[in-house]
Amino acid sequence: MPEKDNLIELLSRAVETAGEESVAKTLLKLTEPEPSGEITIICNAGIHSIPESFIHGELYVASTGTLDASSKQSIEDAYRLILIALAVKLREKAWRKIYLVPTGPTTLALQVKLLIYNITRIATIDLFYARGDYFELDLDYRTYLASEAQGQSP
Repeated sequence: MPEKDNLIELLSRAVETAGEESVAKTLLKLTEPEPSGEITIICNAGIHSIPESFIHGELYVASTGTLDASSKQSIEDAYRLILIALAVKLREKAWRKIYLVPTGPTTLALQVKLLIYNITRIATIDLFYARGDYFELDLDYRTYLASEAQGQSP
């Protein structure tokens, strides 16, 4: 392990070579915690308050408030913008787990879930609300469809 004086010398040479800003960015990256690879995607935020305990990793809000539903075209335009932005986010990195909060219009939640799977090939863990309680539903259909194909009951 290098001694303190050697580290200071190495740091000085790095600053001379690459510049203070570059070295500072590199050191910050080294000291940041490893990302979890998890993201929670809220389809539409605004009305429902989601407990913090159900927000995992990064938080991404696909849309907020009331969407313009004055015509079929306005709905398609709104969905297109929401889904394109979400696609960009999903392609930022390799995700390990994706949590979905399917709030807002049902058809938006369906389109978001479909887009997530088509881009990442990850089945989402979905937040379900019933009678004041929240539950995370982790239904990996590949598992129970595979057992059904082998003649086993789920």
